[in-house]
Amino acid sequence: MVWQFVGQLIIPVISTSCVMAVVAYGLVRTKFLELILMEKLELKKQMWMIIPFALFSVYGVLNAISIAGGVVALSHVGQIVGGLLGGPIVGIGAGTILTLVRYSFGDYVALPAALACMLAGLFAGLYHEWYKEWNKGKLDAKRAIVLTVLVELFGSGLSLFLLPDFGKSLRIEMAGALPMIIGNAGAVGLFIFILNTLLVEKQMLQVKDRLESELMVARDIQLSLVPRTFPAFPEVKEFEIYAVLEPAKEVGGDLYDFFFMDDDHFWVVIGDVSGKGMPAALFMSATRSVFKAQADKEENPANTLYKVNNELCRGNDTCMFVTLFCAILNIRTGEVIYSNAGHNPPYIYRHDGTVEEVKRIPGIALGTMEDMPYANGRFVLAPGDVLVTYTDGVSEAIDPLNAMFTEERLQQSIRDGKSWQAEKITKNLIADVQHFAATADQFDDITILTLTYRGAESSN
Repeated sequence: MVWQFVGQLIIPVISTSCVMAVVAYGLVRTKFLELILMEKLELKKQMWMIIPFALFSVYGVLNAISIAGGVVALSHVGQIVGGLLGGPIVGIGAGTILTLVRYSFGDYVALPAALACMLAGLFAGLYHEWYKEWNKGKLDAKRAIVLTVLVELFGSGLSLFLLPDFGKSLRIEMAGALPMIIGNAGAVGLFIFILNTLLVEKQMLQVKDRLESELMVARDIQLSLVPRTFPAFPEVKEFEIYAVLEPAKEVGGDLYDFFFMDDDHFWVVIGDVSGKGMPAALFMSATRSVFKAQADKEENPANTLYKVNNELCRGNDTCMFVTLFCAILNIRTGEVIYSNAGHNPPYIYRHDGTVEEVKRIPGIALGTMEDMPYANGRFVLAPGDVLVTYTDGVSEAIDPLNAMFTEERLQQSIRDGKSWQAEKITKNLIADVQHFAATADQFDDITILTLTYRGAESSN
């Protein structure tokens, strides 16, 4: 007979506890979550917390099930959770409300059950005070379940001790104790589990927001390392230069730079670091600094790359590398001396409308192996010619069908633009790549640096 009662009670009790768990999930998704996670609660806020936690248990009491002259109800969930999270005031406050509601039923076990409601909130509140780590983001569903089981066992003991008919009380407890323990412990444990899960989620979001904020600062710092003021040299009439760097992530590994060595010689540099994100950005910064330090001492691009490579190889435990194209333009004659460390060869857009690739010369990426040789190449820009340099994020940009933009399409885009202005060519190319990619994600940094040579005569 006892086990028959148990079987009849377990499903309704578990059903009630599941409803309470769903309500708990909705509750902690609101501003209420911030209130119950505060390390120090003001008395006024503690008083406000009593109400929702009391309502939890009131719901359980109102869904009570009659058995053998007594009542089985999930009447301890609210005050236990309230006491664990808010301390004795919340636990006792919610317990007091439940004590009055439960006693009003007037059934055979009303007195011990009502007293157990009060003590459940008290015990949970005292545990909150004893286990100081509880309200510091270290919520433990297992501890909550164990405490609830002990409270339920204590409540059963009260019934056996306080009620006059021991045999009748024992039958009621034998039939109702197990469902009560399962229901109350399950509901309390589930509430704490949900709360802890949301707390971890909130902490992760805070970390994510902080990292995103730091990455945006890093992005601003990184972009401040490359020249971004155009026209760059308005007083110089021999050439026009323009560049765009679009990182695939908040920070990237592409780089470009340009600067005068002396009045007649002008350096142009573009590079692409292996990888993405913060490591690539740091290696990019190191590459730019080392290159500029060496370029100020050299008029030979190949020698510059040789020295930069050796510097980057030292202590390169991460085995990162960077492809790089660099060139020195004689602004008086249009002669260009260049060297290439495994980078995409640039294009020359001649003033007659033809596009030609700069001759490929040997040279491996910087940072891979010390004492590697690099070669110099030469070409001449005539007035009206344009040098277009880029990183592989341009030619390897993909569309939604995973087709690549390709170097052939890049050359065609240069021709179709029918412009020899550095800024316009650069912006046209960026627009063509973005139009091609459409909704596809940008998986690599996109950098384009364009120089239009006007010739020494234009300065007269």
